[in-house]
Amino acid sequence: MPDIECLEVMPAEFYKNADRVILEGYNCNCQKYWKEQDRFIVYKADREGLAEIVNSPIDQSNIATLLELSKYHTDSNVIISGGHTVVNLNDRFAISKEVEESVDFCLDYIIRSATTLGTQPDFLMEINDFYMEKSDGNEIDGANNYRKKAISPYIIPEKVNQKILDIKENNQIQIKAFYVSEKNMADRFRRHIKNSLSDTSKFRKEGSSIWMLDKNTSFEIIKNNKPTCAAGNAATFRAIRHKISSNKTFDNYTSHIGVFPLCSMKNVLDGYRAALSFYGLNLPSLLVFFGKSCFK
Repeated sequence: MPDIECLEVMPAEFYKNADRVILEGYNCNCQKYWKEQDRFIVYKADREGLAEIVNSPIDQSNIATLLELSKYHTDSNVIISGGHTVVNLNDRFAISKEVEESVDFCLDYIIRSATTLGTQPDFLMEINDFYMEKSDGNEIDGANNYRKKAISPYIIPEKVNQKILDIKENNQIQIKAFYVSEKNMADRFRRHIKNSLSDTSKFRKEGSSIWMLDKNTSFEIIKNNKPTCAAGNAATFRAIRHKISSNKTFDNYTSHIGVFPLCSMKNVLDGYRAALSFYGLNLPSLLVFFGKSCFK
């Protein structure tokens, strides 16, 4: 199974008779929600580390700002990730208002980049599939029937599908779309580090948790024997940069723009730090944060 999988664009008629409900009465158990003012925040991320370079109000100039930054921090082999979401098991084809705004931002960016910069990024949806049963998430592990139905394969949400179809018709732009399971990536990161945990310069064990050490900071990558969102982000950054096949490594994308809700900022930044430290990541990125949630 590839790390990043194709997101098939469906005929509009597909959704009329497709089964939408995986678990009736489902409530997302993720407790993260940005409680402060919504902002447009951008971090420059590369081999030198992370630096905040924009912190401004949400307005119509945000895409123009990102387009200008991308001239200096990304290249033509670029993918933009957004629409970061938890699958709604009540309606697998639905997305929240804030997720839709994230998708709109990414797709608008693709159009404007193609027409003004001559570079057309591909599009990646990162699926937060850590929270897919009625429990608080502590019992979630490899085997989970709800999660399996939701992401094997992940079916493109109806509104996202229609937006891509409209762009093809109205702008003559064919968008290549992909998705990635953060839980799969987190499990992969745990396997990757298994033989390196004795390296006390990078890891510290505390009971059933493992902390990663990075310069003057530390963060959990294994919590109660389960990999964290930061671990998922670390392996996702690696999968964006490289394709791994039969122990051979090939180039994938050489630059990246990531669009995330503000509530995920710490996990994303820690994930990039972990990828730098453990994988020696070389993926120049612009990490963009706005919106308060990936589910509400």
